[in-house]
Amino acid sequence: MTILKELGKAARSVGFKDAAQGGGIIVRRGKGPRAATFLFGLASALFFSVNGSRATTDAYTGSFFTRGSYTGHYLESGDPIYDPLYVPLDRWSLVPRVTVVATREDNLFLSARKTRGVSVQVVPGAVLIWGRPEANHLFADFGAIIPVYDSSDQLDDRPSYLFTLGGVVQTVKSQVALQAGYRRLENSDTLVGARIVKQDYIANLTLDHHVSAKSSVGLHGGIEQHDFESAQYVDYQRLYGAARLYKKLTAMSEGFFQAGLGRDDLDTGPGNYGDATFYDFSLGIRGKPSPKTSATGRVGYQWRTFEDDGLEDIEHWIASLGAETNPFGFTTFSTELFADIRPAVNAAGSSTIDQRWTVSASRRLFVDRLRGAASLFLGRVDYRSPNAEPRLDGADPVLIYDRRRDEYWGYTLGLDWWPRQNISMGLNYSYVDNRAARNADEAIQRESAYDSGRWMLRVSWNY
Repeated sequence: MTILKELGKAARSVGFKDAAQGGGIIVRRGKGPRAATFLFGLASALFFSVNGSRATTDAYTGSFFTRGSYTGHYLESGDPIYDPLYVPLDRWSLVPRVTVVATREDNLFLSARKTRGVSVQVVPGAVLIWGRPEANHLFADFGAIIPVYDSSDQLDDRPSYLFTLGGVVQTVKSQVALQAGYRRLENSDTLVGARIVKQDYIANLTLDHHVSAKSSVGLHGGIEQHDFESAQYVDYQRLYGAARLYKKLTAMSEGFFQAGLGRDDLDTGPGNYGDATFYDFSLGIRGKPSPKTSATGRVGYQWRTFEDDGLEDIEHWIASLGAETNPFGFTTFSTELFADIRPAVNAAGSSTIDQRWTVSASRRLFVDRLRGAASLFLGRVDYRSPNAEPRLDGADPVLIYDRRRDEYWGYTLGLDWWPRQNISMGLNYSYVDNRAARNADEAIQRESAYDSGRWMLRVSWNY
C-alpha cells in the first residue's frame, strides 16, 4: 500500500464497516474488527476547553469538528467500553448521542470583577456516515447545546448549533478531502477576555497527489467567516491557500515544505480599516515517525502587510504542531506548539500575536473503565495597534495599545468513568490566569487581568 493510502487513514474524519444489507431499519452493535482511522477533532476541544478560541488556521479548523465523527472510529469494533449503538441504513450508518453537562464557573465574563454562575445544558447530536475508512466516505454531523438552567440569568438563553459535513475521495495516486461547517456558540473567549456569542462558517479543501515512491504534492484552500453578535466586536473573513511538497521520512510519515498566501478582510465600515494580506513559509510533518509516536503540523514564518499605510507591517514565527506518544503502553503523552497572527476583534486595526505551548498526559487508572487526564499550558499574547498608549479616563477607555503584552497560564484535570458500556461520566476542572498588560501601569493591569476556574460534570450516552 502506498504511503498516500496509509496517511489517508490518519487524515480522514470518520470510518466504519458497512452495515449489513437487509430490509427495514434495525439497531445493532457491531462485532467486527476495529476500524483503523484517526479523526480531525474531538468535541472536548469544542465544548469543554477553556482555550477553545485560540488557534491557527490549522488548529482552529481542526477543533471545529464535533465529537460525533469520532464514533466512526469505533463502529463494529466490539470495544468493551465504547461500542456505539447505531442504525444501519443501507450503506449509511446513523449514530445518535446525548450529553447532559452541569458547569460551575467563578468568573463567567472573564472580568476583574468576578460573577459566579451555575448552568446546565443538554447536548444532543447525531452523525451520518457513508463509506469505508480505507476508501471513499462521506459524513454529516449535527449537534446542539440547549440551555436548561442558568443561576445568573445573564447568559444567552438560545441554543447553540454545530453542523459539519465532509468527505474523502481517493484514487490510486490522489486524494481529495472536503470539510465545511457552521456553528453558533456562546463561549468564554480567553483571548478577548470576555464571554461572546458568535457564528462561524468554515470550509476547506485539500488535494494530495503522489508523484513518485517517496514524494507527493498538495494544495490546500480554506475560508473562514466570523460574525459576532455584539457590535463592539469586529466581524472578519479569512481566505487562505497553500501549496505543499511532501517527502517520505519513514514508512508511515512525511515531511513537507509549505508556501501559503492569505487575506483577512474586516467589516469595519468605509475603508475596512485593518484589512491585511499575509504570506508564510513553513516546514512540517505528518504521520507516524515511529511506531508509538505520531506528529502533525508545521512551524514557519509569516509576513503581514496592511492596506492602510498608517498600520505597521508585522512579521513573526507561526506554528501549529502537535505530537503524541505512548512509549510504555499505559500513559499517552502529547504536546502542542502554537503561534498565530489574527485581527484583534475588540480593537479595529489592531492585531494579536498569540503563542502557546501545551503538554498533557492521559492514562487508565487501576481499571480500563476509569481514565484520567491532565494538561498544562503557558502562553503569551503580543499586540500591535495604532493606539500608542492605554487610557482609562473618559467615556471610551483604551485598553488595547501597541506592544501590549499579556502572559497567561492554566491547567486542566479530568476523570472519565464508564459505569456501563456507552454510558460515561466525566468530571473536569480547568483554570486560566491571564496576567494582562504586563508593560502597563498598575491601574491598567487591574482592569485587564483576570483568572477563572470552571468545574464541569457530564453524563453521556453513546458519546
